Amino acid sequence: MNEPIIFINCFEVPNGREDEFFAKWSTVNRYMRTKPGFISNRLHRAAAPDARFRFVNYVQWRSVADFRAAHDDGFRALVERPDWEGISYTGAIYDVIQEAAADQAAA
Repeated sequence: MNEPIIFINCFEVPNGREDEFFAKWSTVNRYMRTKPGFISNRLHRAAAPDARFRFVNYVQWRSVADFRAAHDDGFRALVERPDWEGISYTGAIYDVIQEAAADQAAA
């Protein structure tokens, strides 16, 4: 079996629009979770209010084909709305090239 693919999406959200962004993102996330091949996601929020990328979404998909198929007309209808103006995002599929855990002796 192949490893899942990882999509990481970084969002630039203007100060004061965090709650609005989270509501919009939650709607899109509910839609994407219904798509074949969706495994899981974790949305991270920057601890520093001046961070460039205020939110980072880490998503696992079963395959690139599933990921691409999920970005359909329904998805586009949710994210291409004028009320998303001013919120930008940058995303890509990533490969894990190294993974580590704490050494047992240090723990």
